[in-house]
Amino acid sequence: MEAHLLQVTTDDGERRFWLAAGTEEEAVQLVLDAIPEGWTAKLIDGGLAAREQAAALGLTIGLAPGEAREVSRGIGPS
Repeated sequence: MEAHLLQVTTDDGERRFWLAAGTEEEAVQLVLDAIPEGWTAKLIDGGLAAREQAAALGLTIGLAPGEAREVSRGIGPS
């Protein structure tokens, strides 16, 4: 299963992070379908390194093909 890390920007400029399972195109669409209209989503250009980091943090556990979830709390400074 492919898992992709995406950056979501809210309409007020806040940045959040999402993980989605599928091809790159599917991942973007899954997240766009899950977030409010007016927000944007883009793949984080980290390739394997970003996926490895997400997996190391346990963020891909239980992620099924076609699923997207917000993972902002598991990434970045706390």
